[in-house]
Amino acid sequence: MTRSAAASSHLIGSLPALALAILLASTLHLNVARAQVIERGVQGGVAGAIIGGIVGGGRGAGTGAAIGAGVGIITGAAEADANERARAAYEGQSYGAPPGGPPLVYNLQASLTRLGYEPGAVDGVYGKRTADAISRYQYANRLPVDGRPSPQLLNLMISQGG
Repeated sequence: MTRSAAASSHLIGSLPALALAILLASTLHLNVARAQVIERGVQGGVAGAIIGGIVGGGRGAGTGAAIGAGVGIITGAAEADANERARAAYEGQSYGAPPGGPPLVYNLQASLTRLGYEPGAVDGVYGKRTADAISRYQYANRLPVDGRPSPQLLNLMISQGG
């Protein structure tokens, strides 16, 4: 068997474990932070298995997956912790007009609606639904999650068709 065929067969042998991990993660009711940690772990494991399989000729796939998953979990945990701290900084605040005023909020709500994030009424009022929609958008785009509007966030949304 050639080196690439051995690597491919070893990677294919690792797929049931990966499928089981994804299935387990999808059946658990996880909050966003825990899901983020698992997502980064799975991504790291897959990347590690591929790199380990290529470098180690198939034999390194398991080791690469283990190392990649470990690094992914640590990265995900650090990212989730940073997002939780940013979110906690805004939890006790009222939702009044944020910096930038209503035109910014109105335009963000319109962009969020076009992108499918459902911020509620497009009325320029910064409320819980708008903050939650911004947080979902930030999470989906791997941005720091704080739920706060900003001109930079609006520019990114516009560049993506929002």
